[in-house]
Amino acid sequence: MKENKQEVIKGRTAINKKLIIGIGALVLFALVLVLWFCNSGNSPKPIEKKLTKQEIYTDFGLNKFSSDIELELLKELRICDTTRVGDEFGACSPKFFRFFKLSKDKPLRDGFMLLINGIAFQDPEAKFPIRRLLIFEREGGKLVAVNKFKGNLIETREVKDSPYQDIVIRFKLDQYNEKYHVLYSWKKNRYQLKQCEKLVYWDETQMKFVGGAVLASKMDSVSREVEKILIEENLVF
Repeated sequence: MKENKQEVIKGRTAINKKLIIGIGALVLFALVLVLWFCNSGNSPKPIEKKLTKQEIYTDFGLNKFSSDIELELLKELRICDTTRVGDEFGACSPKFFRFFKLSKDKPLRDGFMLLINGIAFQDPEAKFPIRRLLIFEREGGKLVAVNKFKGNLIETREVKDSPYQDIVIRFKLDQYNEKYHVLYSWKKNRYQLKQCEKLVYWDETQMKFVGGAVLASKMDSVSREVEKILIEENLVF
């Protein structure tokens, strides 16, 4: 009788152990499910790439071509004298020309921005040499000038979902001693004025250039006025 009782007790103990193990497994499984549902509902969002801005400063005395392509493009444009060598005036030299890629999706030979030293094409009416920025894209195998500016490229900005960057050009009006920092965006196969961001003018009392960013409330009206001035003064073509 004792032996039977002990066997019954042993049997109950074994069952209890199995129950405990089974319940523990169910609890663990339930916990895993809860964590999975929580994480699936709050999955981390992908980190967006920060769009970069790059200030452009060009010292033509230090400028160099990165490959033979730049010289080939200048010869194709016939914008300089190929018979002149080195840094002779009018030569196809990095002393007078600097190239920037136009589109991330195109090689340099099919689209570029060409910044030209002001001394290369002197304007007799200007007090100081004026730099020029020409925008070229290849169409039907030929290079076509889609924009021409009498101004200096001072900044580029990446644009989301576009291979073309925004560009900031600084224009100078000698007769008014004024400077305009103007933002252009690529639209309909050319750069179009988006807004004037900064105005600088000569202050006779302080004997220096002063000014600053255009107020957001004045941005539209100032930009329209500046666009008219740039056209009237033949600073854009």
